[in-house]
Amino acid sequence: MSSQLQPAGPTYLLVMTATIAPPADAQVKRSSSQVRLEDYKRALRFWLRYPHASAERILFLENSGADLGELRAIAETENPQRREVEFLSLPIQKIPAGTNYGYAEMQSLDEGLSLSKLRQATTHMIKVTGRLTFPALGKALDRIAITNSAPLELMIDCRRLGLFRRGYDARVQLFVCSHSFYDRVLRGSNREMNSTDVRLLEHLIYRKVIPFKGQPGCYLRFPCNIDPVGHFGFKDRRYDSPRTAIARCTRALLRVIAPDYWF
Repeated sequence: MSSQLQPAGPTYLLVMTATIAPPADAQVKRSSSQVRLEDYKRALRFWLRYPHASAERILFLENSGADLGELRAIAETENPQRREVEFLSLPIQKIPAGTNYGYAEMQSLDEGLSLSKLRQATTHMIKVTGRLTFPALGKALDRIAITNSAPLELMIDCRRLGLFRRGYDARVQLFVCSHSFYDRVLRGSNREMNSTDVRLLEHLIYRKVIPFKGQPGCYLRFPCNIDPVGHFGFKDRRYDSPRTAIARCTRALLRVIAPDYWF
């Protein structure tokens, strides 16, 4: 039997990106700062109680200059597992013409991760849209850890755009990557956004990660459905509405019977 020590598993920093007070030209229907603040408070409470190591350390990144006092109070008084929570308020970012909110979100990640103290104590980041929760996150990470031997570098969900739309994109509400992967591949990538083929963040991230398809430790499909809980920002509709039920069920089935088919 080999006496060599097995490498330690990943240590995660769960990064909640937030824009509590979106600008008037953000084109989001769920635009009320008070409503959005309640979304973030609800999500923070969820992650503070989430029974998985993926949420042991939490970084809350906010980029609209909003007051974070109520969120800080939740982290101090409603934190039964005494999880480490770091809050960073970042400068308001101007979105260049021809791009969308994704430019500012990636800029916030670049700046926030560079400033974060908790990042230094972890090996991987889990980026989540801060208003949403993902109850199946831990299940997916555990499944990858059990069934694959290569160290985790990337877990993201790429998909076909739809029956009547050509092309693919990547879901950016949730993705997981090593800190080295982020710095090597994703950092500064928002400068590649433009008004034509990569106007949306979903298109940009897909373009950046697709070269890693099939490489050890890189998963461009979730091993199980990780459905978000909460409201769409642009439509102000719940993700678990009946309108989305068929798509969710279809994706769950295809992950089992046709795992290489992207939908």
